[in-house]
Amino acid sequence: MRQLLQIGAGNIGRGYMAQLFHEAGYRLVFADALEPVVQALNRAGGYTLRVLDAHARSAREIRVEPVRAVSIADETALGREVRDASVIATAVGVNNLPRLAEPLARALAWRREAGLPGVDIYLCENTLEAGRELRDAVCAIAEAEGTLGNIGLAPWIRENVGFVGTTVARMVPIIPEEERRRDPLLVVADAYRPLPYDARACRHAPPEVPDFSPRENFPAEVERKLFLYNMCHGSLAYLGAPRGYRYVHETLQDGELREIFLGAAREVARALEREYPRDITREGNDAIIEDILVRYGNPLLQDTVSRVGRDPLRKLGRRDRLVGATLLCERHGIEPRNIERIIVQALAYRDPEDPAAVRLEEMIRTLPPEAVLREVCGLEAEEPPARRLLAHQEWQ
Repeated sequence: MRQLLQIGAGNIGRGYMAQLFHEAGYRLVFADALEPVVQALNRAGGYTLRVLDAHARSAREIRVEPVRAVSIADETALGREVRDASVIATAVGVNNLPRLAEPLARALAWRREAGLPGVDIYLCENTLEAGRELRDAVCAIAEAEGTLGNIGLAPWIRENVGFVGTTVARMVPIIPEEERRRDPLLVVADAYRPLPYDARACRHAPPEVPDFSPRENFPAEVERKLFLYNMCHGSLAYLGAPRGYRYVHETLQDGELREIFLGAAREVARALEREYPRDITREGNDAIIEDILVRYGNPLLQDTVSRVGRDPLRKLGRRDRLVGATLLCERHGIEPRNIERIIVQALAYRDPEDPAAVRLEEMIRTLPPEAVLREVCGLEAEEPPARRLLAHQEWQ
């Protein structure tokens, strides 16, 4: 039977990848760094996934079973599972990938020693460089003299193991603590299924999962994910917060804010189409905008402004969703009027429970506006977006 080894048994691992592979007939094995999660999965033998379908306006529960789990720290158990896997996926968070390199290198040695072919590893980490960075880290471990005692492992990995980037657009909201206590393994997610992946990084035939979608120009897909999906999602928090909204779907119920949201989405959509004319079409972008209007407006998700708006310092970075989208528009002669209205609200965002928001507030209070834009947004005062943002007094 075909088998998925899902490294990372969190919200995306259990709430997205496992569902796709379970419904495609794969056996499921999880590997996780948290021993309580491993033990709970092994005791229960499965878990409940609640899928909130915005288009159908309904919720349904799926029992994902049978499953089993191993600890990433258990070298023997992980080696056996990597050896036996038909396909591997990760969803550990990009900051945790470096810690995965050594156990993964050792586990891949098991596979090579067994005389088995290589395997593709699909990284659900939502960054362009995740695949390359993990591959290089794994190979560096494999090349270290005496570390594994497996001569030629690094070249074998480079030739036979695909480190395949993906872009994940499924949303997984926070589960209320009371419900979490009743069922610690419960996962709640929206119903979005497609998974674009970097076709050029594959070393083997893709898994037989209907919703896997190959992309020849993966950087174009990563930018669309960041500048269209993520920018629009974050905008709902930053636009809604000043009006006291608790949930992001409330922002879309506000007619004035909905128009700003749509204006920003269309601005960056047109810029993406000009940046990647062979890969991104107006028809495709318009379909995405219609879809996210429904999905982001789904009241069943109860997705909070505080969760979506968290860490404005990162999200206001020059290469991130807001300023990056503005600069893309600027490059293609599109006035990013609505995106910049959202940036203004992001600069003014306040949340005393969010350390990054507190730090941003302190910077605005103590630094000149030009210094804030330089340090937070990477914008120099003479750049056109900076000049326009400096004209807005409400964030200063």
